Amino acid sequence: MASIATHDLTLSYQRQVIIDSLDLQLPEGQVTVLIGSNGCGKSTLLKSLARLLKPQQGTVVLNGADIHQKSTATVARELAILPQMPSAPEGISVR
Repeated sequence: MASIATHDLTLSYQRQVIIDSLDLQLPEGQVTVLIGSNGCGKSTLLKSLARLLKPQQGTVVLNGADIHQKSTATVARELAILPQMPSAPEGISVR
């Protein structure tokens, strides 16, 4: 099982800050529920935890290491996310 945490995580789209300085630790082996009103940042946080959105500040830590410093193959072995709607990672082009 994987442990995941955030440290001083700030997420934004353009200049609009969605999540500011979040510290979070998700317990290993537990079900965690995100509850909030529309537009409060739940999906934005999940995108960041899945490495689909790079933080403006702070880190997402997966099994003790910054998720953005790990290879895609390593993250794929350690983490899975099943979104309600499919989404493509930022910065990928199709030829």
